Amino acid sequence: MINLKEKIIYLTVLVVFLTCGISFGYAQTRLNSDLDIDNSNILEYAKNYSIRTDIEPTVAASTSSYDVTVTYEDNYLVCNENTLTSKTIYGTNIDKVKEDEKKYQEEHGLMYSIKAETNTSIIYTRTLNENCPNHFLVILEDEKINVYSIQSETKKTVFMTLTDINIENLRKELRTKVEKGTYINSRDDLNKFIEDLES
Repeated sequence: MINLKEKIIYLTVLVVFLTCGISFGYAQTRLNSDLDIDNSNILEYAKNYSIRTDIEPTVAASTSSYDVTVTYEDNYLVCNENTLTSKTIYGTNIDKVKEDEKKYQEEHGLMYSIKAETNTSIIYTRTLNENCPNHFLVILEDEKINVYSIQSETKKTVFMTLTDINIENLRKELRTKVEKGTYINSRDDLNKFIEDLES
């Protein structure tokens, strides 16, 4: 049997728990009514409390990995032609590509500038006061047929030497062309000319 002292303790504990429960319930109800938030009204709430809703979560470009396409645009003033070459670097980011390209270009004396860039591509451009690499001179020198790449009127480099062609067996018209020197303005035309020399 429970004595009077124990009853008073039980009743006191019960009153304390009830009072705490009622106070907590009242505070929670008051907080919810002050905020007035539900899932359908979240944007309205954000507007009322100056929370920006136009910001999308982003990841810094330097921490994301992409396949980056690097394009080089060469503008040749002498022949008025443009060439594009591209390569893809896999699993990198644009900041790393730019850093590596800067180092490479400095080491090799290249002077490209950035024309356009995104997270997945970058275009480098430069202007050169010379011909594009598709201009050639085929000429007979020291009983060998040399093919020169013509960069300008004063600058040419040996592109190849044709050593397997017997000069004595060339048709007269072809021999005259290589003795005087023949200018060719495309790789396709160069290949056709070499085929004629070899036949």
